[in-house]
Amino acid sequence: MKNPLLVLTPEDIGSSAREFISVYGSYMREVAIVGKRASGYATYASRTAPVEQEHTQMFEEWLDLSSKLKVKTVVAMDFYTDRWFAKDPKYQTISAKGQAVPHQICPNREEFWQYGAEIVKEIGSYPVDEILVFGTGFIRDRFCFCERCRQEFAPRVGQEPERLSYEFLVENPDHHQTWHDWRVDKVTQGIAQLQAAAREADDVVERSEPLRLTIEVPIDPQMGLLEGAKNENGLDPSRIFDVTKSVIINLYPWTPVLPRKGTPEYDHLMEALYFVKEFKRRGGTVTLYRWGVSVPEKLDEVWAIARDAEIDRVAVSFRFPEDYAARRESALGDV
Repeated sequence: MKNPLLVLTPEDIGSSAREFISVYGSYMREVAIVGKRASGYATYASRTAPVEQEHTQMFEEWLDLSSKLKVKTVVAMDFYTDRWFAKDPKYQTISAKGQAVPHQICPNREEFWQYGAEIVKEIGSYPVDEILVFGTGFIRDRFCFCERCRQEFAPRVGQEPERLSYEFLVENPDHHQTWHDWRVDKVTQGIAQLQAAAREADDVVERSEPLRLTIEVPIDPQMGLLEGAKNENGLDPSRIFDVTKSVIINLYPWTPVLPRKGTPEYDHLMEALYFVKEFKRRGGTVTLYRWGVSVPEKLDEVWAIARDAEIDRVAVSFRFPEDYAARRESALGDV
């Protein structure tokens, strides 16, 4: 009844699409279904990604029925978080300590941008209004030190690729800022490839309204809130605005408890979300998102923050990602 955007997995639906929509369709103004998981597998009949065949019929029936009922139809996909593609060591992102992360692709891989673009075009061939794009940035500031990133970045700071280290960067603020800017450029270029693919899909299906790409921006106190999204993850909302004009703020993804109003932590969060006003003033759209919201009281907490930050749309998922523990460890642990 509070009308959040529900981001549903096939397991959440737990029945045929027809049965689910016949029960809940009258309550829904919009609904999202996962089209590509962090596992790398698609739940639709992809010609590009590996497919979970048991869900493809339900996916197509879901989109067909929601479109006929004039329910806004949204599909969620993971981008750089892709365990299947990351089985190939060539594409894995590497930490400053040389540790490979088997669930994350290095964002400096043009061929993977093309792969993701094909996924967007496939999803865009369905009657879809919006794609939520999760897993769109670097894991943290200490990534990526793969051979390709070293070879490309090291000359920018007068260093030899094999001698480039994280310590070298943080000891020089100018070099560190160059590192941050370069990583933002890489992530933005990847997102731009997806946006171009969305426009191609619009042309093919002659969609009346452009397919919207909404890009995840994680904001967490353990990662430095908005500055952390830029410096740790390479996600700058102002740059994303220039490409897609739409972001979904993943609220406290690594922190279980939301701050209470009247506390310094809450004030810091409101300061971090102040960009929303300018983003909206320029014609952008902002959604506030939270993992693992399974009871009304938790939804009320998210809506209260959204209202104070002047965010008009809330999205929630009932579950945490299936590989949440591994992703949290790589984001916050000693890698």
